[in-house]
Amino acid sequence: MNETHQATHRTADEDSLGVLQHLMAAGQMVAAQLPTPSNWTPEKRLAASVLASALVEVRDQAGAPRRQQEVAETIEWIMSDDTEWPYSFLRLCQLFDLQPEWVRKVVRSWLQAARKQSRRPSIYRQAA
Repeated sequence: MNETHQATHRTADEDSLGVLQHLMAAGQMVAAQLPTPSNWTPEKRLAASVLASALVEVRDQAGAPRRQQEVAETIEWIMSDDTEWPYSFLRLCQLFDLQPEWVRKVVRSWLQAARKQSRRPSIYRQAA
């Protein structure tokens, strides 16, 4: 693998790790508890991307009327106790040593904040 290709993978790994670190920063998780991306397999990079993408979608799109269906499907995935699918929420949490109930608590707080935001009169939403 040439240096440019390695740098691209390193950046993608660091981005996935950064998203997970950012999303968990408000809680009891610390960056040292997350895996280091330098030795991630392609499968682990994919797993990090799946988890980070789902969490970012809920965090950023929960109040968006046009994204309700996608967000609802993502929330269903996060709240599911399925462990059969290799990329199920619980299996990804296990892979990254994350407490599923704590992550779900964070997701619920984002949903609650989105509901509060959507109830505010539009003049306040424009100012925010």
